[in-house]
Amino acid sequence: PSVDLNVVAQSISQGAKPTRKACIGCHAKAGGGDNVKHGDLSTDMVSTTREYDVHMGTDGGNLVCVDCHAANHNPENGEVNHGNAGMSLHSVYEGEMRQCSDCHGSQATIHAGTDAEDLISAGWHKRLACQTCHIPAIARKISTKVEWYWSDAGQDITPPIDPATGRPTYDKKKGTFVWKNNVRPVLRYSNGYWDRMVINATDRYTDEPIQLALPHGDYNDPNAMIYPFKKMVGNQPVDANNKTVLVPHLFGGKGGPNPYWAKYDWDLALKDGAAYTGQTYSGDYTFAATEMLLSVNHEVAPKEQALGAGPIPEACISCHTSDH
Repeated sequence: PSVDLNVVAQSISQGAKPTRKACIGCHAKAGGGDNVKHGDLSTDMVSTTREYDVHMGTDGGNLVCVDCHAANHNPENGEVNHGNAGMSLHSVYEGEMRQCSDCHGSQATIHAGTDAEDLISAGWHKRLACQTCHIPAIARKISTKVEWYWSDAGQDITPPIDPATGRPTYDKKKGTFVWKNNVRPVLRYSNGYWDRMVINATDRYTDEPIQLALPHGDYNDPNAMIYPFKKMVGNQPVDANNKTVLVPHLFGGKGGPNPYWAKYDWDLALKDGAAYTGQTYSGDYTFAATEMLLSVNHEVAPKEQALGAGPIPEACISCHTSDH
């Protein structure tokens, strides 16, 4: 009550941009902890160096988030849309996502005079997105979670500590984890569209591992290119009879009287969740294996660390490890 919001709004300097800390302070902790979910966006990016991200490094581009995640103009009335563009998983389009070529130009232009020039000019590897070579690894400074098993939750045990990362590999509320540094992304064709699990729309499955988020596109799709993705594997509760990926009620009173993190009873938590979401729960649950792919766009490494950097043919083995 003591804060005058009009004064706060009027105090914003003309042309001022939100700091990296203003955005990353929350977004780095998606999934319940630092760099847990995305793997390429940790709190280190608030004040990092070029070694870990050439764009956000204070000794590099020193860019802030909205330099790429930009707002745009509403085509209907010309007004600025203050929503910011995000990942392609967003349901509602807002803002304009800057692309690599907006600043760097075409692949042929940016690679002129480099070891990659011959590959580009010959038309080889034209289906590779920039991120594929220029983000050779993620979680290079702060580890990320690559496996997450909800079926182990609920035990009263002392959480073991991963000696390599210093992070606990168990939490009573969430189950067992695997943490990794220097994670090599998996590569998939993508045309910008996704198959993903949506409650009461695409929440049924037939096979395991269940694909929670899978990019569209393949070699025959002219609009698809090869992009890097973080792969998260694990398991989570599903309806054993109707093959539905269920939404458990985890915490708080709004979702019902039996949050899992209070009573540690999956059946009660799943009944609460079904009542809240409108899903059908038969009363018989099990845990199914899941996989999820997440776009990788941050932690762009210095050019000398890019995959394929160096003379041919030595550079080829960055990706091609056989003669075939």
